[in-house]
Amino acid sequence: MADATLAAASWYHGLLPREDIKQFLRSDGDFLVRMSEPKEPGKREFVMSVMFDQNGDVIKHFVINRTLTNKFCIEKEAFDSVVDLVKHYLDTKQSITNHYKVSIARPTTRRSWQLDHADIESTKKLGEGAFGEVHKGTLKMKKGGKKVDVALKLAKLDVMTKEQIKDIMREARLMRDFSHPNVVRLYGVAAVQEPLMLVMELASNGALDSYLQKNEVNLEKKMEMCTQSAWGIEYLHERNCLHRDIASRNCLYGDGKVKISDFGLSRIGATYQMNPKCRVPIRWLAPETLRTAMYSQKTDVWSFGIMCWEILNNGQEPYPGMMVAEVHSKVKEGYRMPLEWPGIDSKFVNIIMNRCWAESPNERFSMADVSKGFEAFTKIPRPFFDDGKKSDASRDGSKQGEVKMTGKRKKGK
Repeated sequence: MADATLAAASWYHGLLPREDIKQFLRSDGDFLVRMSEPKEPGKREFVMSVMFDQNGDVIKHFVINRTLTNKFCIEKEAFDSVVDLVKHYLDTKQSITNHYKVSIARPTTRRSWQLDHADIESTKKLGEGAFGEVHKGTLKMKKGGKKVDVALKLAKLDVMTKEQIKDIMREARLMRDFSHPNVVRLYGVAAVQEPLMLVMELASNGALDSYLQKNEVNLEKKMEMCTQSAWGIEYLHERNCLHRDIASRNCLYGDGKVKISDFGLSRIGATYQMNPKCRVPIRWLAPETLRTAMYSQKTDVWSFGIMCWEILNNGQEPYPGMMVAEVHSKVKEGYRMPLEWPGIDSKFVNIIMNRCWAESPNERFSMADVSKGFEAFTKIPRPFFDDGKKSDASRDGSKQGEVKMTGKRKKGK
């Protein structure tokens, strides 16, 4: 990783994927320095990215090489540090390559979602994640210096492949644009130094499935949980996001709110064709996904129905007593789990059984229709929130999406 001097340079962006670079470089001569994603674990390089032709939208990338004498160069003169190299080419306006004329003119600074490690403090390890550890911690806000409790996903870059890093950064890129009280909030990414950290809001009660298993929850509260989940997924679908892994284990619960989380499998688009060889959570999949490995918003609706069953059954695993192979076979044959609970509204059962678990995707409700149906008989007011789609406005410490409560939908939704 970068030394302290380089890490402090505003134009150094750390582990910034190529997919994010275009939003920074707009005009000829705009530049930044970043760390490349390693082709194999532990091997990384510094790269200078420069807007070469704004009209043609051409960005050039130059590896900053380390010499045998531990100096830094691109093609020509070597320097004691990356900072010295950048200062030289910025001051002299010399071309940084012999092959064509390209010079740097304006450094592009970090956005508010690019967090400083110095503002983050880990206070307690909560568990292990797919690529590292999950911690509880605090984040010092840029405005006002207020500290907020956060959840930290720590990734160990020295043991991660390029594709694994891409997966983490893709998840962060997706979450940056989400602002809804029933979707977990991403404060940002700390990628200038190690470890790489995703910084998210902390839900006081942790994973929803664990909360349901450890606490007595009455039917009214469970119906509220289902309704809140529907709002969160509806919001994602409005933004053309397929979650693809809806389950109670992938939701958080805190302050009386369910929050959709874990976007590692999520994709932007109307449909997504998965590699059939990939491992998937069979118990939550729609019959058409089991047959064709195709995902759509309607397959999310099916999975949502399974999650409602989980909520009603205190976080129990779906299809109890059945092996995965049996679930795979029986769901395709038309089997559906019974949905029974003392005092449960028959309208709720109908929405799940007939409109979420319909065999044909065309006969299933959209998530917007599910939300309307749940609101009609639960009478729970829909949260009114200020979306604003400001991915760079997340560091002021204000609570996300909590303007006021109203039963009305946002205009145009």
